Amino acid sequence: MKKHKIEIKYFVLFSLISSFPIFIFFILGIYLIQIISVSLIYQILIIFGFSLILAALMTTALSIINPAVSDAMLTLRRLLRFESLSNPLLMKLSIVAPGTYHHSMNVSNLAQRACKAVGADSLLVRTAAYYHDIGKIDNPNIFIENQAESEIPQDESAKEIKNTANKIIGHVENGIRIAEENNLPDSIINLIAEHHGTTRAWLFYRKAVEKGLKIKRSDFRYKGPIPQTKESAILMISDCVEAAIRAQLFLTKPAMSEIVNNIIEERLKENQFKNAGFSENDMEKIKNSLIDTLLSIYHQRISYLK
Repeated sequence: MKKHKIEIKYFVLFSLISSFPIFIFFILGIYLIQIISVSLIYQILIIFGFSLILAALMTTALSIINPAVSDAMLTLRRLLRFESLSNPLLMKLSIVAPGTYHHSMNVSNLAQRACKAVGADSLLVRTAAYYHDIGKIDNPNIFIENQAESEIPQDESAKEIKNTANKIIGHVENGIRIAEENNLPDSIINLIAEHHGTTRAWLFYRKAVEKGLKIKRSDFRYKGPIPQTKESAILMISDCVEAAIRAQLFLTKPAMSEIVNNIIEERLKENQFKNAGFSENDMEKIKNSLIDTLLSIYHQRISYLK
């Protein structure tokens, strides 16, 4: 039902745009006939001549924009197909990695509202957020959101830290592979590839430092690329914010604001947003949107104690 509503909306919009030049040519034809005061047969010829010119112009325009329109409609239809929470891939994620599934739903909510705040593609981001961690299906139990407290390793060797870090960082490449195998649109696959950018897996980096591991510049870093669009950067921020907030036992609005601000500042320092095209006004709108959404999601956990 939603799919048909969106397609009807685009059909009506295209019809209105097409009718505008027809209306202009009709007015010009009537105006010309009124000025020169010719006989009926000449009036018909004038209108026919205007119709030929209009038909030629519209045919040329359609030949240019038709591939773009077709591609846009195809992409929209594919997005709507994968947007459904009953999609088999999402159903599998909810069973195999329920913690990741819940995280993805919250990230989707955060990212969608932030996109609306800055006029970005909220449908794309909402859908991509569902699948951004789909690579965790391959090895769900190494991710903390899918572990019971008793399963979290308390004392790991240096070798185990490095192996676990590589597996966790690998969830991005696994996600790209799974997305391609399931024919997800390229627009979603790009966001999966970019949602960690070239950031470092800081938890494992710190553990490695504590264990005295020799660390190269490329160690504990995601392969990227960095976000190339506003949508991709918003997904990155939302993913980090949701994970950080979920780890907090006591929440207040100031604490939420601090977490959001710190995450954005860290990503800015790491140059993760240099290709995203954000303005300062965009960043402020995104911050406010994230904080408002977090308040609505986690209001039952917020501490009102001073």
